[in-house]
Amino acid sequence: MKVWAQLLLLITFIALNTRCFSQDKVLVQSQGNILYEIIDVDYPAIKIEALLDSLHYLYDYYFSYDPSQLPTDSIVNAVYHQQSLYFILKDVLSPYEFLISSLGRQVIITQHKYKAELRNYITINGTIVSTDNSEPLPLVNISVKGEPLGTTSNTEGEFTFLIPREHIHGKLNLSSIGYQSDSLLIPKTDTTLRIALRPQTIRLKEIKVVFMPADEILKQLIKNRERNYFAESMLMTAFFRESIKQDGKYIEVSEAVIEIFKSSYLNTNDTEDARFIKGRKKVEDKEVSVARLKLAGGPALFSTIDVAKHLNFISGEDGQKYSYTYLGKEIVHNRVAYKLGFKPITELDGIYYEGDLYVDVESFALIRAEFGMTKKTLRNSNKYFILKNAKKVKSTPTFAYYSVDYRPYNDKWLLNSIRGELIIKMQDKRNKIKSEYHISSDMLITDAQPGQGQQIRYSEAFKTNYVLADKIVAYEPLFWKDYNVIRPEDELEKVFKNAAVEINLVPQTKKTKH
Repeated sequence: MKVWAQLLLLITFIALNTRCFSQDKVLVQSQGNILYEIIDVDYPAIKIEALLDSLHYLYDYYFSYDPSQLPTDSIVNAVYHQQSLYFILKDVLSPYEFLISSLGRQVIITQHKYKAELRNYITINGTIVSTDNSEPLPLVNISVKGEPLGTTSNTEGEFTFLIPREHIHGKLNLSSIGYQSDSLLIPKTDTTLRIALRPQTIRLKEIKVVFMPADEILKQLIKNRERNYFAESMLMTAFFRESIKQDGKYIEVSEAVIEIFKSSYLNTNDTEDARFIKGRKKVEDKEVSVARLKLAGGPALFSTIDVAKHLNFISGEDGQKYSYTYLGKEIVHNRVAYKLGFKPITELDGIYYEGDLYVDVESFALIRAEFGMTKKTLRNSNKYFILKNAKKVKSTPTFAYYSVDYRPYNDKWLLNSIRGELIIKMQDKRNKIKSEYHISSDMLITDAQPGQGQQIRYSEAFKTNYVLADKIVAYEPLFWKDYNVIRPEDELEKVFKNAAVEINLVPQTKKTKH
């Protein structure tokens, strides 16, 4: 029960009605410097060389650079509205660390502290759609076969994947529930792809599946845990994003790269430690009509929501409180999985969930879990979610849902992604204002390495009472240059590009001697 009780503490403070000002700085125009001229460009996929040519013809800029050093054949997404030339060039060229200066209408691009290891990466941009209707497919798992590297498509089916060149000619695997998995060769150079996945149905005649009662499937899941998951510790790199919408509009977004130390899956009572690496945020500079939320412990709490390890719905005291039902079979990661429904037998005082577990037919590994609060728990959830409320404001949680996904790696299963959604309706009784807040959090594991000797010190660990946005305090201009992330949706991209968003770096925690 410990992990799941912690999970609820997403909102620890709801401030009084305030006007919250963004820390973002507006670009200062320097008179006579063409780098600060405000322009528009709209090229969803264009080579860097073609982009520079277009800027020359449209705005009379002249570019000087060394063609052997500038990645002119790289395809980039160059869609900017009312941004400075300097901002656009720095954003487009950010992975390569170039110095940009000007002389008259001449723009000089020179190499500056170029990181040699970045030459060893290629970038694949892509969109994944369904062959049925060409609609984008969200949350498609994308990984390098046989490697712990992975990413996922966003809600618009788009992704960006940074892959070490040593994996050229390796396989890029794509999988999504209900669709046939696909694979393709990793290209030699940066490229943009459009990939279509076919819907898949289970052909029972081709698959030998022996019916088993739900309780027996759970017993086999526990029995085979050591075979299906890592017995040694792992140090994982992850991308974490949490966002708050008020009545459909973003009011705060925080993004971070974190490291997670995960002990052996045989140690089910161990908690995971998370270390903050770097992050960025955008807080809307506007009046919040009812209240401003603060989310506590995001990265620290999400790193513990590993159902396959902690088994709270499956074994132990909590498992005894639930009943399980066999619901048929599904295709997950191109494998047949038993689908089990679970719900509480009785609901006394406490926190209860209901949802589905997906168990691989061959290995009995738990490879996906989807669950949410029961209606009764939601009715009483205010005391779990809200630690401090605003005066004269009534808050009512109406939806709480989580999904946990795993991906295959070296004949075992690796934690892949975790998603949480929460909806809270608020009513300011004094001013008779109603508002709905939609809070979403995503964590994606992008890499994993053996964790021996790399345990995270307590002084470095992100604590469960920390607020992510509050911890982002300093700045770095090249945030994503060598990390895989969940690509922002168009709407979220506009949130970050509407102003010259400063990108933030958290200072390293001072280490203490042990």
